[in-house]
Amino acid sequence: MAAQSSLFGSSVVPFRLVFLMWATFYLELMLGIPLSAFGIEPRTFHGLIGIFTAPLIHGDLIHLISNTIPMLFLGCVLFFFYGKIGGQVFFRAYFWTNILVWLFARPANHIGASGVVYGLAFFLISFGFFRRDFLSIFISTIILLLYGGIFYGVLPTDPHISWESHFAGALVGITTAVTFSKQKSVN
Repeated sequence: MAAQSSLFGSSVVPFRLVFLMWATFYLELMLGIPLSAFGIEPRTFHGLIGIFTAPLIHGDLIHLISNTIPMLFLGCVLFFFYGKIGGQVFFRAYFWTNILVWLFARPANHIGASGVVYGLAFFLISFGFFRRDFLSIFISTIILLLYGGIFYGVLPTDPHISWESHFAGALVGITTAVTFSKQKSVN
């Protein structure tokens, strides 16, 4: 019974975020209000709101789905295996990634949850290498096998994709992994 509640508990935060992402998309679609205006516009006062709202806003259904699946999977893996630090890791992936985008990204409107996804993925990939215990290395290997192509997303390839969010998420994920790698108990 404890394993079921732990499995259920590990999905609460990622499912809440995904619910908010879909609810935001639905509201935008049904009300016809262009919520992309609440994205991150780097180094502008108006763009500060995007630090909180940008991961909830998506350009189209494909964009939303492409962030939903990894958010659920990576978020559940994070909270299931690293429950004691999961909240802090998720917080950093969400807010520090968006703060870095606001500070350093090119002038554009940055929306979507991919920066958070990259933060979670890079944390899970790099944590095992810094922590060096069997379970963490195993998790890192599985995530690397499933999401190894994620490394290409940190390079500027398409002007319509915020590679800066991907890069910031990767940096946050790696630095967070280094920060928590020496902590005694993580699960």
